[in-house]
Amino acid sequence: MASNSDSIYNVLTYIHRHQQQMTFIQRRNSNVIAVGVPDSVTVANADLYFPVNHLQVNLMNEDFLAKNGDLLNDFFDLTSSSKLDYQQVWITTSHIPSEHTYLVEISFE
Repeated sequence: MASNSDSIYNVLTYIHRHQQQMTFIQRRNSNVIAVGVPDSVTVANADLYFPVNHLQVNLMNEDFLAKNGDLLNDFFDLTSSSKLDYQQVWITTSHIPSEHTYLVEISFE
């Protein structure tokens, strides 16, 4: 598992600011959102956080949740979860070169 980092924060912020340019992928799970981000977006440590055709899973630590609560809450509002809040956030990432896409999946537990 990679550490929580500015790279993940920067990608989440980019998604938040450019939602109209993102591909939101329908998920069956009500507590999950998945987003396709064009791989032309510059990402620091992309090889670590977006491995080619493999998944990288990160459990975001409590410091990350505390520092970025407003941003995460905006994403949580995009889910169809019946829960009022969440305790954990898992972020799964991957690079899918054939689609020219970085996959970002955010799961609220």
